[in-house]
Amino acid sequence: MSTINNIYFFSSKLQANLLDLGRNSTARSYMSAIRSFFEFTGNEGLTFGELTPRLLKDYEQYLYNKGCKSNTVSLYMRMLRSICNQAAKQEGVELAPDLFKEVFTGSQSCHKRAVSPTVIQRLYELDLDDCSSFLSFSRDLFLLSFYLRGIPFVDLCLLRKRDISGNILTYRRSKTGRELTVCLEPCALSLLRKYASLVKGSPYLLPLLRHPGVDEYRQYQSALRLYNLHLGKLSKLLGLKESLTSYVARHSWATAAYHKGIPVAVISESLGHSSEKVTYNYLGSFDHRILKQANRKVLSLIFPRGATKRALFPHPFSSDSGDNKRLL
Repeated sequence: MSTINNIYFFSSKLQANLLDLGRNSTARSYMSAIRSFFEFTGNEGLTFGELTPRLLKDYEQYLYNKGCKSNTVSLYMRMLRSICNQAAKQEGVELAPDLFKEVFTGSQSCHKRAVSPTVIQRLYELDLDDCSSFLSFSRDLFLLSFYLRGIPFVDLCLLRKRDISGNILTYRRSKTGRELTVCLEPCALSLLRKYASLVKGSPYLLPLLRHPGVDEYRQYQSALRLYNLHLGKLSKLLGLKESLTSYVARHSWATAAYHKGIPVAVISESLGHSSEKVTYNYLGSFDHRILKQANRKVLSLIFPRGATKRALFPHPFSSDSGDNKRLL
């Protein structure tokens, strides 16, 4: 049997190439998917030619039975599909037709991650004088992420001094390689200057990767864990029901922009998304009250002004009373 046709062998080679290119996150996603798949099959000698739509459908059910969410299932399937496509392109392996047609490779709208501008303002005003300096630093990182149009934490870690020219920041997204340009507003410049003394001699703008060039991915993972831990503590200080996380700043910026009437195309460009479809997924979980008001505005177009409320609420109680049990 040719090793080229062996799924595990090809995937390991692909991972090594990605690591050499510094694409650590993608390499990790590939190998997580492969490990999961071979936990299911129990056969590391499996070849690309032995993959069938039935086998992948069984694997999908295996993942659901383990308690995996739809987006996790989709991630594993998309990683497997990418590996298969690259094997076909690079090595000419033959694949069964429509291999992934019957499994889920889409995305479900995520649980709402955004917080309101009011929460962002409360975080900004939070008195941390009696708290650890690490909490203050994490608060500043969250605010900076918001100020820089929702920059992801990994890109925040990798910002370099050379990326700034005047008040313009230019950087490439780690995930997509896409170049983004951000005008640095005074609030962002103030935070960058605050930590400038801690990065003397470092190429980076922020004191997150303290040993440049030394296993930086591991340093990033450690910084991310601590960041999310501190955001959890800040959430408790703010009395939030759900904890802030590293991605909440990004989702919050996108949602706030949308509510200000900024077109989705502009939001998508600002976030560096590959397509507006990704942005719509960010914006997929709105407060039901916003959707209710939107529906009322549309319905009011077909009813006379004076008859609008009677037409929309024909029942002898207000729709805002919360007494929906009467409809059951």
